[in-house]
Amino acid sequence: MFLVSSCVHGHDEQGRLLRRTLMRYVNLTSLLIFRSVSTAVCKRFPTMEHVVEAGTTPRG
Repeated sequence: MFLVSSCVHGHDEQGRLLRRTLMRYVNLTSLLIFRSVSTAVCKRFPTMEHVVEAGTTPRG
């Protein structure tokens, strides 16, 4: 998170949206990695549909 905020400059709307989008991708990537490693996370999110229903990624 600190790396994203230090590398993406700007206090305007575009910078804020870019930082938010990058952090969403970081969180989603972490979730997908933890799903393949952790049984607890795999039980919580057994399919990609469960990941989408949790609100971590938009439908599409």
